[in-house]
Amino acid sequence: MNNVSGTPLEFHKFTTQKEAEDFVYASYLRAATHQDYAAQDAGKRHPELTRSLLRQKSIAPCVVVTGSKGKGSVANMISRILQTNYTVGLMTSPHITDFRERFRVNDTMISEVSFCRLMAQIQPEILDIASDLPESVCISPMGIQADLALTYFSEKHTDFNVFECGKGAKYDDVNNIRHDYAVINRIFLEHTRELGDTLAAIAEDKSHVITGEQKCVYFAEQEPEVLEVLVRRAEAMQVPYKIYGRDFQAENIRYTYSGMLFDVVIGDNIYPDLQIPLLGEHQAKNCALALAVCMDVMADLCRKSDTPDIFSDTMCNQIRRQLSAIHHPGRMEILSSDPFVLLDACIHSASCENVKEVLRHLGISNCTVIVGIPEDKDYAGVVRSMKDVAARIILTRSGNPHYHFSPKQQESLAEEGIGTIWTDSVKQALTLTSSCPDPIVILGTTSVISEVERIFRQS
Repeated sequence: MNNVSGTPLEFHKFTTQKEAEDFVYASYLRAATHQDYAAQDAGKRHPELTRSLLRQKSIAPCVVVTGSKGKGSVANMISRILQTNYTVGLMTSPHITDFRERFRVNDTMISEVSFCRLMAQIQPEILDIASDLPESVCISPMGIQADLALTYFSEKHTDFNVFECGKGAKYDDVNNIRHDYAVINRIFLEHTRELGDTLAAIAEDKSHVITGEQKCVYFAEQEPEVLEVLVRRAEAMQVPYKIYGRDFQAENIRYTYSGMLFDVVIGDNIYPDLQIPLLGEHQAKNCALALAVCMDVMADLCRKSDTPDIFSDTMCNQIRRQLSAIHHPGRMEILSSDPFVLLDACIHSASCENVKEVLRHLGISNCTVIVGIPEDKDYAGVVRSMKDVAARIILTRSGNPHYHFSPKQQESLAEEGIGTIWTDSVKQALTLTSSCPDPIVILGTTSVISEVERIFRQS
């Protein structure tokens, strides 16, 4: 395997976190220069390369979570709920401020020493797979991260693991992990360049999280054409499935200044007045989805060990405490109350309804809206959706070189009669709001969210 400059990559004992991070992307960056940027995942991703390795390391039972929006929230909630009685490994992506956030055991991220040590440990097996690959073929960064996560979780003797897929599932290396359960959260039109330009095409890709080995798969609330694709796949693979609104749901959903308050109904059981410090009706629905999964997982694990009754008052109270302590940066996060600053990793128009719903319930309007969304995502749809609650709209870009931003966004919106302000950095965009008393809503891709978080922490 060669790095970007063409020099052979050899075994290296990583001494810094950045060196270990660079190894994750070295194969991908080398191959990217020989690939068609516009090609779909089917033409340039090769999860078969890590399949044998990841299946061999799949020891503890686990769940794999996919979807278009909220899969990180659901994965986080599943992890928190199961921590009431188990040691739980969690791999999510992307991170907000530190790459190591992606690998956690009971909410504690991997140490820098362990991260470097384990990356060096798995390096030979990755190099062995990559040794004879053509220049245009790479080992996916997700595959290398999944390898690291499985190695770390095994070292920590986790009882159960939670993995979040990347864009899709069919060509995602994470899906190689042997998983006993699968979750498909809401599916929207997103990543159309890689996954397909229709809801049905995107649903078909993500439906491959159902491999036939699952004890059950759980579907969030979906559009009819999406649900049809998912159910067809589950039935073809003979995997039982549970559907939001039929088998479980959130009810009596209320907004408070501390987050959402709601009941969850799972079959004949009702879990009243659950509270999470996240805003938005969708987060209550995410929690219902996560709790439905966890009740089945814990029932299964209880049969294998001497664990407490999952339906006891003591266990339910422990679950309540775990949910009330959830922290998910960039997910309807209030950064400041004076002036009001709301931060959310919203990258398509469908999610804007969640943002606007929160603003309505909090009695907030006439915002300054900062939008930092790459050109191949739904930046225009987000701006169109938010313009009726915006006093002004500021467009910005991330410093991440892997995303494409340009003033063409402003020009394209101007052709629709939508006036915006273009800025070349998140810092510049925030500077424009420094003397403005209006509420501020910041929406963007995760690299933008990360830059905002860093700036607010520093200030």
